[in-house]
Amino acid sequence: MRIHLPWLGQGDIFGEVPVIGAELDPAGNVHAYSSPGPAVLLTHDCAMDKPDKATGLPRVERLQFARLREITALSPDRQANLRGAAKKVGPFEALYLDEIPQFGETFMLLTDPYYLPARYFDLTLLAHGDHPEAESQSAIYTTPRRHDTRIGRIDAEQLDLLRQKMLAHWTRFDLDQS
Repeated sequence: MRIHLPWLGQGDIFGEVPVIGAELDPAGNVHAYSSPGPAVLLTHDCAMDKPDKATGLPRVERLQFARLREITALSPDRQANLRGAAKKVGPFEALYLDEIPQFGETFMLLTDPYYLPARYFDLTLLAHGDHPEAESQSAIYTTPRRHDTRIGRIDAEQLDLLRQKMLAHWTRFDLDQS
């Protein structure tokens, strides 16, 4: 895990955001729930940094997340499988994230995405030209003004693997096999 940038980026790890889910009651009815928890931002950077011509604010309407999960919730054999495939595209649905200081050994599932309204974060576009990772002095980036509970960002190697897994998971196109 590395330090997050001042602006939002795919792979940002939030310590606490609303985590949305659904469960089935004994009668077979679906109930949605929201509870605070850790999550990884899945929305791609360029989808967030487009301005609305009328307002000048980010055009993005919702941000996609996947909840951060503790590996200890899995059976020992599934834990071993995830650890053993930590740097591989397969299994497509899961990304092993290793040790996150506040949460222990973690992973996320691409089969468990959810969305939050972008307005929840009161997003604005700001230039961060003095930052060493800024593309240029005038480049603008989507920056949260509220509910910014980011604790870090997955490292560059994991981010690349996340993108490969997303492609493979949603299209069944495996880059390792091409």
